[in-house]
Amino acid sequence: MTEPYRVADGQVRTTLLLSEMLAGGVARLSPALRQRGWRVVLVSEVADDPNAAACDGHVVVDWNGTDEDIAAAVERAGVRPAAIVNMVESLIPRRDALLGHFGLANPSPGLAALTDKAAVRRAADAAGVFPLRWTDGSIAELASAPPREYPVVLKPAVVSGASRDVRLVHSREEFDHAVAGLRDAPVPLRFIAEEFLTGEEFSVDGYVLGGRFTTVFVADKPDHDSVRLRDRGLRTSPPARVPDQAVTRFVGELQVLVTRLGLDGVWLHVEGRVADGGRVGLIEINPRPGGGLYTAAIKHRTGIDPIEVSLDMALGAAPAPAEGVRNADPIAIVPVGAEALGVVHCRTTAAELREVEGVLDAYVINGYRVSTLAKENFFAAVMVTGRDEQQLRERVADALAILTYEVSPS
Repeated sequence: MTEPYRVADGQVRTTLLLSEMLAGGVARLSPALRQRGWRVVLVSEVADDPNAAACDGHVVVDWNGTDEDIAAAVERAGVRPAAIVNMVESLIPRRDALLGHFGLANPSPGLAALTDKAAVRRAADAAGVFPLRWTDGSIAELASAPPREYPVVLKPAVVSGASRDVRLVHSREEFDHAVAGLRDAPVPLRFIAEEFLTGEEFSVDGYVLGGRFTTVFVADKPDHDSVRLRDRGLRTSPPARVPDQAVTRFVGELQVLVTRLGLDGVWLHVEGRVADGGRVGLIEINPRPGGGLYTAAIKHRTGIDPIEVSLDMALGAAPAPAEGVRNADPIAIVPVGAEALGVVHCRTTAAELREVEGVLDAYVINGYRVSTLAKENFFAAVMVTGRDEQQLRERVADALAILTYEVSPS
């Protein structure tokens, strides 16, 4: 272990690591923090949280309670944090409140705006970038003033992820039907209805430091499900279908938006689409590295570890500067999702997938629980390399041919 981060009295510094619904990358983040010499205290709502074993302490809170209640629970546990690490988008406001309560400087300002897609759209409009027709409101408000032009994307303005409750509607009739299906949601939410740009979808990963966005990794999605608006098939890098000039324009407008929002000290996974005529559109900004095998792909391509960079910034340290491309060979990430409710039982291991020719990395979540089909449910993925798109597809097919699993009712 490296020399611990110590305060004046010689005690090891403590960081809170936030988690909700077992999300937050605890299994990866806690060992990395402890390797840096930090004492890690998990803060979650699960009393028997399986991730607690990877940490030095555990505080159980009610995330539905007030900020004061949550801070009080931490204090009752005798914890005085020197830093707070969070990779869960819905907990960004909680992180900000805890930073303020314990008198800690915010190393990543501006993140709160990213939890509200409508706030991001307003900032983009004010900055004159990513022009798009859109509106937001409650389901009742949207039903009373529906969009005049279609197709549009209907999606939650807050508390969304994995394409949960995202719908593409092509007509007023489809819109009315979709809205009617959301009227009885257990928790009233605001939704956003925005213009749908036809064209190729892609993603950009990078980090903001000193207010400047540094692009690290770009991938496109030639097999993207444009009906359910979900990832499927290949995600390739370098991009095969998105022109370089479109990516350059997108990143330029993104920088304007980053400045407008006052973002700093954060890794961003940004999704966009390039339409006919070169128009670029923003889909969403995620204040974290891309999920699944994106981290492995970025490390393979550049040598940069997005998790380590994110930790540097969360702890108030400057990451090492990006050095550019280390390996320029084409790579593809392919997720595998379950399409039935229940528990996924996978007979193939990640190690077996990695033995297939051309496979650089893989993961398998045996026992993944599918509780809703209203979102993506990726339980496995492979990353392959090849000389061109045809070979990438051949190697993906070889790997998925040995992947055997079943979904049993829970």
